[in-house]
This record gives sequence, C-alpha cells and structure tokens, in this order.
Amino acid sequence: MIVLDGATGTELGRRGVETRTTLFSAAALLDEKGVRTLREIHRDYLKAGAQVITADTFRTNPRMAGPRWRELTELAVRIAKESGARAVAGSLAPVADCYLPELRPPPDVARREHSEMARALAAAGCDLLLVETVAAADEGLAAVEAAAATGLPVWVAAMAMPDGRMKSGDDLRVFFLAARERGARAALLNCIPCEGVDLALDLARGSGLPFGAYAHMGEVDPAAGWPVSPMLEPPQYAIRAARWLEAGATIVGGCCGTTPDHIAALAAISPERVDPCSL
Repeated sequence: MIVLDGATGTELGRRGVETRTTLFSAAALLDEKGVRTLREIHRDYLKAGAQVITADTFRTNPRMAGPRWRELTELAVRIAKESGARAVAGSLAPVADCYLPELRPPPDVARREHSEMARALAAAGCDLLLVETVAAADEGLAAVEAAAATGLPVWVAAMAMPDGRMKSGDDLRVFFLAARERGARAALLNCIPCEGVDLALDLARGSGLPFGAYAHMGEVDPAAGWPVSPMLEPPQYAIRAARWLEAGATIVGGCCGTTPDHIAALAAISPERVDPCSL
C-alpha cells in the first residue's frame, strides 16, 4: 500500500496557527511561526510513516493568493521537500471554492488557471501532482489535463455526496473514467467521512486505476454536503481503512481532522509498501 499524510489545515489550527481565512492552510506561509509549525507537521507525518507529503499549496493559486501566489507556492513546495519525504505532491484544488462548484470558472478559464499552477508546482520540484477535493467534473478534468501536460504523475481525488454523485451532481464513475483518459494515474476519494468512502469506493475502483481514499472527520463547512463526522480514534480509523484495503484499495491517508497519530495507525496496518513514484 501507499501511505499518504494527513490533514494540514486542521492540524495547523490544532497547533495554534490561524487558518480561518481565504488562504486556509496557506496562511501558515505568511509568518515565521506558521512556517515553523508547517515544518513540524510535515516532519511528524513522515515520522508517522507517510510516504507522500502534500505541499501546502491548496490555496496558493493566483486567484486566491494574489500577487504573491508564485512565491508562496515555491515556499510551500520547498518546505515539503525539506521533510525528506519519498514523494512530494503538489496540491491542485478548485480555484474558487471546493464546496461551491457553482462558483467555478468556465472550463477554458479553469484550464488556463490550473495550467499556470501546475507548471509552477512542477518547476518547484514536486514529484507528482494531486488534483484534489474535486467538486465538479468539468473543472476536475481541466485540472487533470493541465497537470498531465507537465509530464508529472497525476492523481485525482474527488468528493462524493450522500447520493453517490459529485457535489455538482455529475456522475462520479464517469468522471473517474474520463480522468483516466486524460492522464490520471490514481483515483481517490477525499474530504468526505468514512461513510462516504464506503459508499463511493467502488466508483473509484471502476476507473481501473490504483485507488484509495483519505477521509474527513469532525467539523465540516456548512456547504460541504455532509453532516458532522464522528472523530474516530486512530485505531478506529485504521479499522475502517483496512476494510478499504481489503476491497482492493492501495492508497490511504487522512483529510481534515486527521493527525499524525491517525497516519501512524494506518502505517501499522501492513508493512507492505508500493513506491508512490512508480504509479
């Protein structure tokens, strides 16, 4: 299996860094305390057993970060690489709001903006690009195309709603198949509770790609489309993830609310590892 890291934004908040701004976790990049804490979080996930550290670029795109976007993107990738992780993933998130797909730009605009961000992530030294928290098929596919154009491996992670569809109402199974056609090498579910992963894991498996999930727990945004998720203790989360692995998943990690202890519990499920750069 491949072990991803866990939450960055909520973990920063848990450690005293204010992230309730439009920059979310990227607010940590603005001052010395935030940068120091971010380094500690990456290091703690690595010690817990994570093979992939995701750079803190979820909100460093030009639309959200403004004139300093490239500087913040490069800083985030540099900090992640300093952790010594086997692989550093550059996060490519929806350019506006991951919970409000109605705010997404037209596909041609999304493709242009994601292309700019993907090129910056590649130039900064990422090993793979993670198109994550996808809420709408058209923007997600634009991001996958832009990421694949860099030549780096591309993984895509989407949210599933309680009805099994995407936040936008698009068919999630069709999305994963289309993402594969455009160059995605892994199909993941993220930013949804374990119940959502249980519901939609078969849709990711249907892509024919290596698949998996990194689930959310605890407090949620009112627009997320899911109720508050129970805060599972690390051993409980590992039990849920073990079921996904038994169903054929090979990639597991944690989204909002998870901690290094959750990742350590995942890492303890099995000693078998797959090189994330081999997909």
